[in-house]
Amino acid sequence: MLQKVVREGLTFDDVLLVPAKSEVLPKDVDLSIQLTPV
Repeated sequence: MLQKVVREGLTFDDVLLVPAKSEVLPKDVDLSIQLTPV
């Protein structure tokens, strides 16, 4: 069985998003994640 150690994990309370002006458009954002190795 593979044993993998997670080095870092973030929860909702660990991240602070500060609103600000941005040139990034919603259509240009990629929110995909990788849950398993490729």
